[in-house]
Amino acid sequence: MGLEELLAEAGGMGRFQVIILSIAFIGRTFCGWSMFQMTFAGIVPDFHCETQGGPDYDRLPSNVTLNSCSVPHNTSDQAPGHLDCITYNFTGPYKTVMKDFALVCDQSWIKGAVTSIQMAGLMVGCISAGQLGDAVGRWKTNLLFVIILSLSNISAAFSPDWEVFAACRFFIGLGIGGILVSSFTLVLEFFPTKWRPLTSVVPSWTIGVSLFALFSYLLQDWRKLHLLCGACGLIQVPLLFFVPESLRWLAVKGHIERAEATVDKMARWNGRPCVSRAKETLQMVYEEEKKAREKSQRYTYLDIIRPWSTAKITLIMCYHWFSYSLAYYGISFGISDLAGNFFVNVFLMGVLEVPFRMATFYTNNKVGRKLSAFPFVVLALGCSVGCMILEITVGNSQTITVLSLVAQTGISVAWCVIQTWGNELYPTVIRKLSYGASNTAARISGILAPILINFEDRMLMSYSIMAGFLAVDAVLILLLPETKGQELPDRINEIDSTHAVESEAQRIKSPHYSAKKKSGQNNYGSSLTIEDPDFGGKQGFREKVAYVNHSVNLSDEQDHKSTQANGDTSSPNNQEEHSINVRL
Repeated sequence: MGLEELLAEAGGMGRFQVIILSIAFIGRTFCGWSMFQMTFAGIVPDFHCETQGGPDYDRLPSNVTLNSCSVPHNTSDQAPGHLDCITYNFTGPYKTVMKDFALVCDQSWIKGAVTSIQMAGLMVGCISAGQLGDAVGRWKTNLLFVIILSLSNISAAFSPDWEVFAACRFFIGLGIGGILVSSFTLVLEFFPTKWRPLTSVVPSWTIGVSLFALFSYLLQDWRKLHLLCGACGLIQVPLLFFVPESLRWLAVKGHIERAEATVDKMARWNGRPCVSRAKETLQMVYEEEKKAREKSQRYTYLDIIRPWSTAKITLIMCYHWFSYSLAYYGISFGISDLAGNFFVNVFLMGVLEVPFRMATFYTNNKVGRKLSAFPFVVLALGCSVGCMILEITVGNSQTITVLSLVAQTGISVAWCVIQTWGNELYPTVIRKLSYGASNTAARISGILAPILINFEDRMLMSYSIMAGFLAVDAVLILLLPETKGQELPDRINEIDSTHAVESEAQRIKSPHYSAKKKSGQNNYGSSLTIEDPDFGGKQGFREKVAYVNHSVNLSDEQDHKSTQANGDTSSPNNQEEHSINVRL
């Protein structure tokens, strides 16, 4: 019995899993809210310039020209010129950071800089959460970052200047990154294999974005929004004490008694009797993990870039994450510069992707990862090109807004598929390293997004950059091997062998191969050799070999029936043997 069997005996997918999923993902809800607060705080209301009058020039009315960083003036002995503004008079009801700290004209760059600082905090949070989660546990790590996020939001509400606000946004990003990593791992390790994809499609992020749209409309004050988000986030702290530490982490770290208590709690909440031999199973898991650590090789980031087959996958996956992050956050942070009602646009930005992301739970298993992601990347590419054409012909319009939201939805869905696909392409021993590399690429892209994607000043160039990245991305998707229905590899040398078996199966079932058989070319055999002393213990590989042999036998049987139907009888010359083996 292993941990998967323990989860099954304790109820599998039951009330316990639903409760901890709901509690742990409250934090993700306020991550979505916190992430996009800068889209409201960064709105620049209309303003007019205020200057100090003097006896030697005639002061013009201050409301003649809106959103101008200087005003013209006339003097008795000088040609007409301009006076720089000493202050700005903002109009409209919105209380934003740009308004309170007068971040316009020569200080307009601060908006993008603050957003980039936030995304830098996000990257640090993602990296540190992974290390802390392994060292002190998933639960403590998640609690720490929930507190950091909540207190940082509350502190930001009392910022006296933009420098303090920028520092608070860094720690908000730190909290978001930490929660996204720690809460996902904490919940995932309590779910049976069959139900684990459910943890990635729960729309907690979307709920947070929708709540942000609602309360930004109701409050229209960046300070109140930060304060409310921080206060609501603290609600999760007492609820987290109902969530136990990860069973898997407790087992591999040797905390057997706590792990046994967690199994009993899980069974009790799911209405199941106490699991027999739970302690013995947990002790066995600990001993196996201990032996594996003593014997196992220490892997580094160099192992995800060698050999070339692994390096190719790593480069492609990092590019996917980089391009999706650039386009997704570029559109998200620029939503206030698009035509239409800001609050409606933010709400639609959150809810449009929900049904399509949830549909990937079905399409991933039905048509595979490649066909689930590729159409949405092409959709996003087409919308980006459409925005370029419209910007050239008619300028910023509602149609551009609609196409931008559709493009972002396509990017979000493709990103959802890529996250699952990427984890399946790597063996267990380097899977965490590969995820860390891809995640880092996305965070670097997130830092660059407010700089490269600027709808206010460079809309055409912004959509051109997005279209260029997505065009390359669509081609790269076609180069990745499909993982539908495959067992997760455990070792590095299983990557090539797994793909070799699948390629051999496709070759044997191909129309070209069948045509050769029917034309009488009967010596078209296939052979792949397995040489691995541990192969007998690899059930997944035996299943793959059985799958290929089954496919071949089925193809032969169909051809045999077809020949008999045409009045031809089978002879020894028409029968073939197929030896499907793998050399590891």
